[in-house]
Amino acid sequence: MLNETTNPITTLPANYREARYMSVNERGVLVMLNLLSLIPMAISGLVVFGGLLVYHEELEAPLVLGFLPDKIPSTLGIVLILLVLPLHEWIHGQVIRLCGHKPRYGVKWMVLFATSDGAYFRRNEFIRIALAPLVVISLGGLLLMPFLPYGLAQWFALAVMLNAAGAIGDLWMTAVALGFDASALIRDEEDSMRIFTRRPTLVS
Repeated sequence: MLNETTNPITTLPANYREARYMSVNERGVLVMLNLLSLIPMAISGLVVFGGLLVYHEELEAPLVLGFLPDKIPSTLGIVLILLVLPLHEWIHGQVIRLCGHKPRYGVKWMVLFATSDGAYFRRNEFIRIALAPLVVISLGGLLLMPFLPYGLAQWFALAVMLNAAGAIGDLWMTAVALGFDASALIRDEEDSMRIFTRRPTLVS
């Protein structure tokens, strides 16, 4: 891993060729992803809300910090949930930075994104970047919620659910990337990705 982060790739090697191009704007893809996003949302909802019920009703929430409010204004709760969107992209960017590239943030089609201009990510680097927000925010929420009163914890649970639903594109790209050898290089293009693989070696 150290070798990867200390040697970022910014120029496509001569022995690589484009093997696949994917865009969320392709016909039917966006609709498919929106429908599929219900799956991680439902799974995360069952986990976090089911866990909250068991923790508070059966275990009597022994770790809750009593000085925290049980209820907060709905406006503040909604802001808390929406903050997960820039946090998601910021985490992408920090892992991009760990891979030796400079992250760039922006908005396209009213959707936040994080990318890196001119970067070619090794397949495993790309997967780490793609999955980092889902893993970090989900685990962070699960570790934090035992200390929160039930009403406040529900807002954090909703934020975890929103993040899981929003990660469907990351999961989709990860699934595609896993279909290629670890030597593949991937270029992120805001709302699309290009996958490059080594050219077959000609045997004379």
